Amino acid sequence: MRPLETLPINECWECSHCTQCCRGSEIVLDRADLQRLNQQHWERRPEFAHQRVIERAGLLSPRYRLARRADHGCVFLTEQGRCRVHQEFGFAAKPLVCQLYPLQVVPVAGQLILTLRRSCPSAAADLGPSIREYERQVRAAIGRRPGLGKAGEPPAILRGLGRNWGDTLLIADGFTRLLNDSRFPLVRRLVHGLQFCDLLEDCQLQPLDSSRLGELVELLVQAAPEESGDWFRPRRPPQGLARLLFRQVLPEYLRLEPRFQVRPSWRQRLRMVRVSIGFALGRGGVPALLPGFPQPRFDDLEQRALGPLPPPLQDSLTRYYAAQTASHQYLLFGRAGWTLVERFRALALTFPVGMWTLRYFCGSQPPSNDDVLRAVTLIDRGQGVAPLAGAPHRRRITHLARLGELQRLCAWYAR
Repeated sequence: MRPLETLPINECWECSHCTQCCRGSEIVLDRADLQRLNQQHWERRPEFAHQRVIERAGLLSPRYRLARRADHGCVFLTEQGRCRVHQEFGFAAKPLVCQLYPLQVVPVAGQLILTLRRSCPSAAADLGPSIREYERQVRAAIGRRPGLGKAGEPPAILRGLGRNWGDTLLIADGFTRLLNDSRFPLVRRLVHGLQFCDLLEDCQLQPLDSSRLGELVELLVQAAPEESGDWFRPRRPPQGLARLLFRQVLPEYLRLEPRFQVRPSWRQRLRMVRVSIGFALGRGGVPALLPGFPQPRFDDLEQRALGPLPPPLQDSLTRYYAAQTASHQYLLFGRAGWTLVERFRALALTFPVGMWTLRYFCGSQPPSNDDVLRAVTLIDRGQGVAPLAGAPHRRRITHLARLGELQRLCAWYAR
């Protein structure tokens, strides 16, 4: 087996039993998972007589997943916040996804990178021992499911331009360097990455061999910061279509908040349509997704300047984006068919989404560390979720890029 590599960033994690991963998450089961669960004979328990533990992931889909209760909690989540499978049969009896999360194996060409999903609050806060402590556990998981360690085909760099892994990683390394350039604040790094995307689209990459492509990437990485200053002099809010497109994205992320628990029904669907229309219009108070959710005014959220975040708060955001690019998570998971450039733009858009939701959560008070971690876990939960990985969201990203508004959104909401 290839060696497991960890990032230059020291990532840490330990389960705090918050149960967020057991609420609202889709746990897809492979054949071995199904076999283990069937051998546990949950159907013989009186408490599961009228409750399925396994269900299809779609009417016509051959995939299966763990069933969820009406409140969107896992069917095996106890009142004490523990996994019933783990309690009764042990850690190895759980579905493999549950055993690994939030540990993430990223197979890239000849590498296996071990990193974290920061949708887990403890991972977002880097609480616990180094993830190197979990290498043995991860190796055992790869042994049981070899596909975890296999790299697929690389995404196209641009539409119509696919290259081998070596050339694709030349481009990806450019994003990594820009996002880890400590000379600049985080928002500038993201804008530099977006400028790099625009420069790549302006170049004729098709005729270049690997050597010349590497030389071009070096030039573009140096040029991107030089062409980014105008987005900050002065900062202007997004207008017109860009505002509409951005507001369409916001409820897709907010509904991933673990407290957002609704029963699927026509009434709830109609309610979400009304919420989506309210966000699209962007007038008056923000529609409440659920009772108890904040309802500030749109104007207050969009005009309020947070000021520089204290270093501990800023670090959580900075480490999220540094880890995403250094591990290539954004490059590989979800968004099938998207190009490398589109995937980076989608990652960069999560920054203004995160800063908007930070304002939404903290209200008129200064942001706390908990508010920042909540924003980080929320944007990470969007990775691979169908509404944020499909054609409509891809079109939003394309329109915002063509309008030149992705950079403006980052600069504006970083105030």
